[in-house]
Amino acid sequence: MQQLEMCSTGKKGSHRVDPGFKHKLSASPNGDTLKFCYQCGICTAACPISKLIDIYRPNKIIELCKLGIRDLPQSNAFLFCSACTLCTKGCPQNVKVHEIMQALKNLAEDDAEVRAFMAKGFEETLESLGREMPFPIVYSWICLRPSDDEERSAFGADVKKALEHAIKRPAPEGAPPGPGSARVAVIGSGPAGLTAAWELARAGFQVTVFESLPELGGMLRTGIPGYRLPKDVLESEIERIKALGVEMKTNAAVDSAFFDSLVDGKEFSAVFIATGAYKSRKIGLDGEQLNGVIPAIGFLNDYNLTGKADTGKRVVVIGGGNVATDAAGAALRCGAESVRLFCLEDRKTMPANEWEIEEIAAEGVEINPSWGPSAILGDKNGVTGVKFVRCKSVLDKNGKFAPVFDEKTTQEIEADTVISAIGQSPDLSFLSKGVGTARGNLAADPYTMETNIPGIFAGGDAVSGTASLIEAITGGKTAAKSMIRYLNDQI
Repeated sequence: MQQLEMCSTGKKGSHRVDPGFKHKLSASPNGDTLKFCYQCGICTAACPISKLIDIYRPNKIIELCKLGIRDLPQSNAFLFCSACTLCTKGCPQNVKVHEIMQALKNLAEDDAEVRAFMAKGFEETLESLGREMPFPIVYSWICLRPSDDEERSAFGADVKKALEHAIKRPAPEGAPPGPGSARVAVIGSGPAGLTAAWELARAGFQVTVFESLPELGGMLRTGIPGYRLPKDVLESEIERIKALGVEMKTNAAVDSAFFDSLVDGKEFSAVFIATGAYKSRKIGLDGEQLNGVIPAIGFLNDYNLTGKADTGKRVVVIGGGNVATDAAGAALRCGAESVRLFCLEDRKTMPANEWEIEEIAAEGVEINPSWGPSAILGDKNGVTGVKFVRCKSVLDKNGKFAPVFDEKTTQEIEADTVISAIGQSPDLSFLSKGVGTARGNLAADPYTMETNIPGIFAGGDAVSGTASLIEAITGGKTAAKSMIRYLNDQI
């Protein structure tokens, strides 16, 4: 684990103290929950990035916020929060930890000393991140959301300059693995698969990555629109993984026969399954089969790989998570004249990141919380609209999904295209009999990521279900470390 330096511009032994800082923070969305924190540390224990970056401690950051101390190393660590929400989900006091981190980023826009840190010390920070993960620039780009508009955000422009400068650095020369080293197969080139490949290659093993799509990157390539993560940024980091000697095979779909050949032990000594969660869940309504009703993952895949997708003039997006907001933003960029997003949750409990909701709303997407689809309308030519019913509540008193509707309150919305973004699950049809599954996902030991079959490991969304980038990275790292131990034991 690296000690990430978050440089201060203050003099040694001094503190930049702002007694009113906690009040500024409390005035932000969900910032009022700051007062409920009593430093139990559960947020830090749950945080994936704290396992990679020693200085990242959410509970310590919150303590410094309350004290108004702004120049200790930890006081800038909030910049690298990826909003995975695990901290918030685990908090016994319902402190909205990830929202507080976002509020800190917003306040940093007007903080000259934080901006000075970003302008002067960011390259060293990226190098530190790069010793722990293969995607330091991609990760920072997603966390910090750099901007092209210096007038709108000088902070975002500083971030963009720093990251673009880092992209141009030459790729390191990796020593090729020895001729007698073990061979490892990685199925899937998403963040979990590529992280495992990176770790294994650095340990001296021969690694081959199999990707069913024509391009590498998994959900980083097909799930995140280019306006959020430029593809040249992703490409730059993948090239660095290739430079370590990792062999990449695209258009290599793995069916059951191919899978059996990978795990039979003849060519590969171990296999890591990181196939993601690409199978879209069905809405379960009549009319779902109509032309013009498309899953968000398929829509984003087309948009990200080709730069365009046919949406028609009127688009309805069903879902309230980050995939839904990404699909809505992409639909606007594909030429839709109106994009309306509907979700069961009320506005405050929508699962998408708050900043993503605000961003697409500012771009023109109409947000309609507390509505559930009851029918998809159409004719022989395709979809014509959706009927919605008012949702009174989503969860029961035990926190289980049990939506309650007001059947008397409905509305019909005209649409040429309906994009369904209500969740994904893994496609495990390629698995051999005997490989364990649990609730539709691959089953793997949470400490070693090994499946019930020795030598076969699994991680990422195929095990956890849809999760964040940092969770996929840590899953890949955990699996790789276990695979290295397993392979060394076979010698």
